[in-house]
Amino acid sequence: MRVLQICSARSIGGGERHVIDLSNRMSDRGHEVFLALVPGSPLVTQLEKAVTERIVSLPLRNALDISSAVKIARYVRSHNIQLLNAHLAKDYPITAAAARIAKVPFVITRHVLFPMSRLHRVLLRKASFVIAPSNAVAENLKREGIFPPEKVATIRYGLDVDRFEQSHRQSDLLLRVCAVGNLDPVKGFDVLIRAAQIVHTDNPSIRFEIIGEDRSENGENRKALEELVQQLGLVDVVRMSGWSDDVARKMTGFDLFVSSSRSESFGFVIAEAMLCGLPVIATETEGAKEIISDLPLGVLVPIDSPEPLANAINDLLNDEMKRRQLAKFGRAHIEQNFSLARMVIETEALYSKVLTDSVQVTKA
Repeated sequence: MRVLQICSARSIGGGERHVIDLSNRMSDRGHEVFLALVPGSPLVTQLEKAVTERIVSLPLRNALDISSAVKIARYVRSHNIQLLNAHLAKDYPITAAAARIAKVPFVITRHVLFPMSRLHRVLLRKASFVIAPSNAVAENLKREGIFPPEKVATIRYGLDVDRFEQSHRQSDLLLRVCAVGNLDPVKGFDVLIRAAQIVHTDNPSIRFEIIGEDRSENGENRKALEELVQQLGLVDVVRMSGWSDDVARKMTGFDLFVSSSRSESFGFVIAEAMLCGLPVIATETEGAKEIISDLPLGVLVPIDSPEPLANAINDLLNDEMKRRQLAKFGRAHIEQNFSLARMVIETEALYSKVLTDSVQVTKA
């Protein structure tokens, strides 16, 4: 297959990790994968050589960037591309327009739970499928009614299991808790910091680290969190270390992972932590509940609730046996249910169906 992935992201999160892993693995399996990315896209450095040779750089400014749509259509024709897959909301209309001009089918992947516009019903009516990378996203799409239910295809995220080493850190007197994600308020790091204050009162030896970048225009998200840390007297307790290019390796140096999000469509980093052998505490977002689907897999606490979160952290850090149990079952669960190999096979099958259906429509 010759497939063009379209992604205008300027930073890497779970959805972008999906694009990278899917593109690399499909290329390994003999498909010709092309990408339309913005200039300076951070995805480039994590793509394999066979894929980087097939990148077209485009502005992809906004949903009304007709110029980019025309350029994509020309690129599709000149490279005999058979199918388009868009990954960000602002790329959907551009992709729909390019597909119409080039006369090829397209699909979109919906990586978030945020509502789609009714306008999408018109702009994306020719989409062959909308891919939901979690059951939560699929159910949300069906409730919105933007697409017919038969066009919503659930292909759950997959992780490259072999890329994650299990933590062998020996716990000591200084227990370490980590959290990972961009510093947007939706990630609830302010809740984690307030929980850290409660934990610190009971156990001054525990340290917290927030690994993530601030995507806000003027850095106001990080500034607000740093001010809260200082206000609560936690300068020596909570460290904000910025982003890491190798989160998987860095997480192995901790004793516990916490997701304090207010909303998660899947909880990619939760699954990564579990693959690293870290016990996980997470707020009851739809994504977290999909991953932590049973008690031996992790601990769930209410959203926006510092005290229950602090209690869960204290309880788990005081129970080494339970931490080991969660680490053991968590990694096995991700390996069995959220592997990259499974995701790629299911995506290939969907792409093949789209291409087959497209040929039949053309013949008709």
